[in-house]
Amino acid sequence: MGYKIAARALARGHRVTLISGPVKITPPRVQRLILIETSEDLLRALKKEIKKTDCLIMCAAVGDFKARKISGKKIKRKNNLLVNLKANKDILRELARHKKHNLFVGFNLETENLVRNAEKKLKTKNLDIMVANRLTKYHNPFGDNNLDVVIIDRFGKNANLKAKDKGFIANVLLDKIEELWYLKRKGKL
Repeated sequence: MGYKIAARALARGHRVTLISGPVKITPPRVQRLILIETSEDLLRALKKEIKKTDCLIMCAAVGDFKARKISGKKIKRKNNLLVNLKANKDILRELARHKKHNLFVGFNLETENLVRNAEKKLKTKNLDIMVANRLTKYHNPFGDNNLDVVIIDRFGKNANLKAKDKGFIANVLLDKIEELWYLKRKGKL
């Protein structure tokens, strides 16, 4: 999804810095590409770039938890192996203190209460827009497939997009971002 948004933003004449983890697809030819591997790398790169950014679009699927300890060698099969987890930092919450003139866009993945949970995150993370994805047995937003999403803005306006490809969703999202940016520039936000 991030690559589609970056490509569509470029086509509209926006300058794009793309921060990307390891993927098997070719990135669009953005002005700046920053390659990362971990959530810590992502947070570090974002803290460095945020001051130069008008709009932050966070569509990365960073896990809520990570292994407390990483083994440098193969773990042999054992009975009753336990994996201890610890919470990853909430990247958007960490960046909220750096939000001044920027617009912040988040993505969330839910298995239940899609709109209610998305609206809650929109407020608690001080976002301008939230794109809510549902994960079910029949609906998986990962990969190259059509999605059902709800785009919610800070004014409570919802756009329900059903069975749309990622390029279409990227264009609808960019329309909303440009509208909010215009309102912000005019002092109406």
